[in-house]
Amino acid sequence: MNHWIGIAIVVVPLLLIAALILKRPVFWFFAVLVAVGLGYLHTTGADVEIGNYVLREVDNVYPVSDLLPKPQDAPAPTN
Repeated sequence: MNHWIGIAIVVVPLLLIAALILKRPVFWFFAVLVAVGLGYLHTTGADVEIGNYVLREVDNVYPVSDLLPKPQDAPAPTN
């Protein structure tokens, strides 16, 4: 799943900015170039590294472990 996050982090900002700035034929040429570059990133595994890096940084900012109950806080099971 991390490769989808890496792909989204790379592609979405590029295409949004290009859609605002470039004319239609140039935009489609740019979109094809982005697709080729993204294929290279996916082949080398860089998209997974980008996804892992982003998820790690998000976990540092919004730690999920703070929301989970601690083992000492959980009530003891009764038989």
